[in-house]
Amino acid sequence: MTNVVPTLRQWLQQPLITSPLPGFEAHAQVLRLDQLDPILSGNKAYKLLGHIEQFHQSGYSALLSFGGRHSNHLHALAAFGARWHCPTVGIVLGYPEQPLTPTLLDCQQLGMSLQFVDRATYAKRYQPAWHRQLAQQFDAYVMGEGGEGEPGLRGCRLLAPYVQQYAEVWLPVGTGTTALGLASVLPLGTKLVGVNAIADRGAQQARWQTLLDNRSWRLLDQYHAGGFARITDTLRSLIQHYDDKQLPLDPVYTAKLVWAFEQEWAAGRVHSPVLLLHTGGLQGRRGYDLPAWRGQ
Repeated sequence: MTNVVPTLRQWLQQPLITSPLPGFEAHAQVLRLDQLDPILSGNKAYKLLGHIEQFHQSGYSALLSFGGRHSNHLHALAAFGARWHCPTVGIVLGYPEQPLTPTLLDCQQLGMSLQFVDRATYAKRYQPAWHRQLAQQFDAYVMGEGGEGEPGLRGCRLLAPYVQQYAEVWLPVGTGTTALGLASVLPLGTKLVGVNAIADRGAQQARWQTLLDNRSWRLLDQYHAGGFARITDTLRSLIQHYDDKQLPLDPVYTAKLVWAFEQEWAAGRVHSPVLLLHTGGLQGRRGYDLPAWRGQ
């Protein structure tokens, strides 16, 4: 595969759409990363850039990363591989006899090789020794879960022009890579507000306290709806409401983001103007018996 980094960087710098949040038009805007591309969209595309740069310097022939059965990250990686003719491997938490989610079906159809592992094996995904073993086994550059790590921050900094004029910038948080990338380009007077999509018992809070000690930030831990990729009737109703307003949301991240914003606004804990990042992932709606987003 030829070096696609300049092309990828230029593609990620295309103009993005910002639209008012329905019902909060005078106070909040939504940065529509979901409209970046029909397939390779959302913040996951930006987190790939630095890793692709390192991949091209590594000498490996494939890209490998980790994710669960609803992983937007693996979906973006598979889409990248299909578009730029690069082999991809997904190490997936689960069992091969389980029915594939729509997200994993997409990954497979996009050419990704899915390797299923049990929970104990998946827990090794942070261990350098296992990374080295996988790199040798698959002749692959190994990327952290969710595109995390310093390389994952680089592309997120391309969003700097869109976050300059707001009192608060809100986004959903998984690994926290996008949030950390944005924090480095936010004006000092702008508060970073993360909505944790994972019930991690304060792990992300502790990380942010270490890495963002000189920044203004809040991390909301009470809106994960019971854990990662969980959905409630409240979230289903909220998704339907915003579908009717022409703002499709995904159940894993953006629905929880908007739900948190509505609740915090009602409690008087929001300072406008606000920018919310729509981080994509709309392909995941199909795994929750939700209507496919328009254009799917």
